[in-house]
Amino acid sequence: MKNHRLLLIITGIVALLFIASLTYSMLSDQDLYNYHTGLGSSISVSPDDMTLVFSYYENGSEAIYQGSVQGGAVEKVTDPANEDHRRPQLSPDGEGLVYLAADNDGVQSLQFKSNVSADRSERLTGTDAHVVDAAFSPDGRTIYYIAMPSEDFLKPEGGKENGADLFSVPTEGGEPVKLTDKDSFAMDGLTASADGNTLYYTEFDGVQGLMAYSIAEGTETAALQGALRGDVYQLVFSPVQELLAYTAVSESSFDSGSTYEYELFLLKTATSETNKLTDFRAFVTSPSFFHQDNRIAFLSQPNWPDQPEDFELMTVNYDSGEIASVRLDLPETTRGFQPAILAYWVTTPVAITGLYLLLFGLLTVYSRRVWNKAYVPAIISAILSGIAVAGSFAAASFDPWIGIGVFMLAAGMAACTAVIFVFALLYSNLAKRKRRNNRKGALKSRFLFDRNG
Repeated sequence: MKNHRLLLIITGIVALLFIASLTYSMLSDQDLYNYHTGLGSSISVSPDDMTLVFSYYENGSEAIYQGSVQGGAVEKVTDPANEDHRRPQLSPDGEGLVYLAADNDGVQSLQFKSNVSADRSERLTGTDAHVVDAAFSPDGRTIYYIAMPSEDFLKPEGGKENGADLFSVPTEGGEPVKLTDKDSFAMDGLTASADGNTLYYTEFDGVQGLMAYSIAEGTETAALQGALRGDVYQLVFSPVQELLAYTAVSESSFDSGSTYEYELFLLKTATSETNKLTDFRAFVTSPSFFHQDNRIAFLSQPNWPDQPEDFELMTVNYDSGEIASVRLDLPETTRGFQPAILAYWVTTPVAITGLYLLLFGLLTVYSRRVWNKAYVPAIISAILSGIAVAGSFAAASFDPWIGIGVFMLAAGMAACTAVIFVFALLYSNLAKRKRRNNRKGALKSRFLFDRNG
């Protein structure tokens, strides 16, 4: 009886943990970057090849830093309050800096500093537009950028009405000018040509391709057709545009069938000859050409696809293939134990699934011991799964993405139900075998007692 009571108490504790974890996961912000310390996903090399600017998370706050290409000490050049600063780009003279400032909703506005080390910055766009990427004109007087209405950015994917377009704005401020009216599904990787006449960017239209926009004529055409195969990302031209660096899925990851691995590639624009510069079998991003040296700086995430990203800053000489790490003296986390991080891990899908299985496993044991009905918890789990499936169809009628989310939850519950049924079967058979063995042992003991009595 005491064993049954203890089992019931443990089951009640697990049930409370499961309900608390599920409730917290639905009501809280499940973004582990809120507690992250480490490099952000973008870098830029100065025109004199002496300095790097990059974004860096310190205890969840993302700001812009600068440091020497040789490594060593770094300097914080932006101090965000209630926002994150990311995707920095140095001006052609190396003095100015443009970057994106993300508010608490993730809406990114464009900010400019005429001097990297100055305290003052100018906000060039408002919160009515979500800026995706930006690039300087060769003379540094204009900033081109890709943006979409922020109200559409905040909608679920299926509810978006307007996509992204090209814009320009003077560095000294003023009204932005809309250059295109195409509402593109996805645009990124913006860069200006060396002569300032053309903008290049990637656009998704079934596959990711490179587009060229003529500033004078206001027209766009596909660029380097046939030279780029498959989906390509983070395309960056060398200073005089004889080379194009980009990241793409490596063929080895297709062959292995594992998580896609992104490597760094280099294309000669005159001949379309392409070389793979890295072979990390991981995730490479944010290539940035040196201006005086035959090197490219980039970020590599060796723990791909784990989150949050743990980037390493590296360079590659594209003539010799030599790869080197850049060792910067980056700030480290200053907080001790953070209950919020523990709460996050307890509310991950893996943790909630584990608690669900543990709860119904304990209920199976209790139900079998007390009522001799091992399959009742599995049947209850199956009923809950069916209700979730029905709920997914109901939710899809007013929001398809919520419906998909609920259906995925129902699928997970159905998989857990199958595990619970198997556990109930095994536990029931084990209990029957144990009872049978106990009976045999009792009969044998009684037989020996009667014979010797």
